[in-house]
Amino acid sequence: MNKKIPKKNHHYRFDPFKEPVERAKLGDWVVFETLDCFSDGLQKEEDFFTDLDMTHINPCTGPLFIENTRPGDVVALKVQDIRLRDWGVLTLIPREGVMQRLVQSPKTKIVKIFQDKNYIEFAKNIRLDLRPHVGTIGSCPNLPFPTGQTGIHGGNMDIPELRVGTTIYFPVFMNGTMVSLGDVHANMGNGEICIGVETGAEVTLSIEKVFPSVYLRAPMLETPTHWIAYSEASNGSVGLFDLSVRMAEFLCSRTGISLEEANLLISACGDVHFGQWAESDQNYTFYMKFPKHVFTDGSLNSFLPNQS
Repeated sequence: MNKKIPKKNHHYRFDPFKEPVERAKLGDWVVFETLDCFSDGLQKEEDFFTDLDMTHINPCTGPLFIENTRPGDVVALKVQDIRLRDWGVLTLIPREGVMQRLVQSPKTKIVKIFQDKNYIEFAKNIRLDLRPHVGTIGSCPNLPFPTGQTGIHGGNMDIPELRVGTTIYFPVFMNGTMVSLGDVHANMGNGEICIGVETGAEVTLSIEKVFPSVYLRAPMLETPTHWIAYSEASNGSVGLFDLSVRMAEFLCSRTGISLEEANLLISACGDVHFGQWAESDQNYTFYMKFPKHVFTDGSLNSFLPNQS
C-alpha cells in the first residue's frame, strides 16, 4: 500500500515522545515530502543563513510508525525514488565549513535543477551532475536527539550512497521504529566541505524486511555491489576506529572469518570516505564501502547468513 506524509509534518528532533503521523507495515511504500535543510527559508540570493531561526534547521518529515517492530530488531528500508523540486540552494556561512577562516560574510546561491536531463545548472557555463540522495534519516533513539546531529540511530549522516536502489538497515530502539527523514541533496561532494546542493523532495521508501532480535550496532547500507558501514565522532582517529570495528563486526558475524582476517580484508579492499566535514565542531561522519563479490561463496549477498 502506498502512503504519503506531507512536509507540514516535519520536526527538528528524533523524539520518542512524539506521536507518529503515519503507520505502515512490511511491504508498504511510503512517500516522505520534505523541506530543504533550511526549512525552505532561503529562496532568493538576497536571503542569508544568518537571518534564519537556528531552531528551524534540518527538518525531518515524520515520524512513520512501522508496525510489528520492537527494540532489538533490525528493519530494512529501500529508497525506491527521489523526486526533486526544480531549484536548489547553497550557502557560505561565517565560521562554518572546512575553509571557515576564509569566509568573511554569508553568501547564498540559487541553482536550477533539471532532473529530467540529469544536471544542475550552477552557472551559465557550469553544469553539475545530478546525484540525488538523502542526507538525514534515522530510527528514533530512546532519548530526544536533534535532527542535525548523528549517532547510532543514524541522523545527519550525509552519505551520498543513500540514493535510489540503496537499502538501509536500522537497529530498532523503540516499539514501532519511528522513522523520519529530510535534508535531501541534489548533489554533494564526499566530505561536504561546506554545503550540498540543498533541495526539497519527495522520497519514496519501501519497508523491505524486519529481522527479529538481530544485533546491529549502527545503521548499515547495502547497494547492489557493496556493504557500507557508517560512524561518527568528534575526531578522525576515533571515527575511523569505530568505522573499522563496525565493518569488522559485520564481516565476522556474517561470514565466520576471524577478527584478524577481517582486519586484513578491510585494509586490502575497504574504501573509506568522509560523509561530511563541514560540521567538524560537532561530529565528523565517515563511511566504508566493502565489495560483496570478495566472498565468492555468496555469503555477503544477503544481510544474514543463509537468508532466503
